Amino acid sequence: MKTLRCAAAALGLSLGLMGCPEKKVEPTPPKPVEVKPAVVVAPPPAAEPRADKECAAPIDPGPVTELKFGERVAKQTGATLTFTDKDADGALTFGVLGPVNEDSGLNILAIKKYVKFFQDEKADAIIVTGDVGEVASGIGRVLEELGATKLPVFVIIGNRECRAEYTDGLTAARAKNPNIVNLNEVRVVQFPELSLVSLPGYHDANYINCKTGCQYVKSTVAEVVRAAKDAKTPVALVAHGPPHGNGNQALDFAGAGGNVGDEAITKAIGEGNIAFGVFSNIKEAGGRATKDADGTQLAKEGEASKSLFLNPGPADTMGWDMNDSTKSVGMAAVFTVKEGQGTYKMLRLKPPTAAEKAESKKFDPPAREEKAP
Repeated sequence: MKTLRCAAAALGLSLGLMGCPEKKVEPTPPKPVEVKPAVVVAPPPAAEPRADKECAAPIDPGPVTELKFGERVAKQTGATLTFTDKDADGALTFGVLGPVNEDSGLNILAIKKYVKFFQDEKADAIIVTGDVGEVASGIGRVLEELGATKLPVFVIIGNRECRAEYTDGLTAARAKNPNIVNLNEVRVVQFPELSLVSLPGYHDANYINCKTGCQYVKSTVAEVVRAAKDAKTPVALVAHGPPHGNGNQALDFAGAGGNVGDEAITKAIGEGNIAFGVFSNIKEAGGRATKDADGTQLAKEGEASKSLFLNPGPADTMGWDMNDSTKSVGMAAVFTVKEGQGTYKMLRLKPPTAAEKAESKKFDPPAREEKAP
């Protein structure tokens, strides 16, 4: 008996030590980590290149300054100049000059004839469409002659002038005649009858004569379109180079070179609904106007048109063979807007007489040192 009790106790102890089998717990798998796609931030678009401010100031607002032009008062706000008084006779007339190129005695004598023509035609202002000269002192002398009229004189840089020479010459002339307006700085001129919008410089670097000349860029043209769309009156574009035309009647036809104008100007005229324009760089195509930007419809002198694009021809007296088979020894034009329609009239100088050649010598410039471009 004692042996059986001992065996039973041993068996109980063994079972106690073994206990009940534990339930196996499976490990909880980790939650998958949600991987969000990376946010790709596109780089900001590259800023559109801008022309140098000395060449073409941005058309931005700015402080208001009151200016006087004889009896007329205007207010300048940033790059915009505004005349508020309507023209007394209802017709706004501009004397228009193409390239003068230099201040030779014969050219100064010619400018005196142009001024008389402008005065006889009752011009309200003068526009000089670039290539005034090559040196500051020469540019200054040409502009002083025009500034002496006391009319507003609007001037842009062309493809001939160096930047500093143009600015210095104009600044010197304006010190004596504050009625001279730099259309590199003032890009919009608002009259009650018309708005002038400027496109200074030239589009093709190959034909800019100075390393520090002015080339306009895409953003400069875009500003012209924006200003034209914002204008409350018909717009006249003032540029040195013409729009790209079509055929030998166009304002950009350069003989064997064909039509050499800027297609960007042609496009801007369409986009901005620009009705008028004055351009002069292609000298041989001057002395005429067209009713359309591509030059397929010629306008006759004195004929009123709702759109008119004018090339006044070369103002210098050196002599130039023109596309119409004539020879120019100096030309100028007047451009008039009345009741939304434009007309033009030309002055073609005759070759100077012996007496005029002798007289011109007293207007010759002083001797100057030649400067590298």
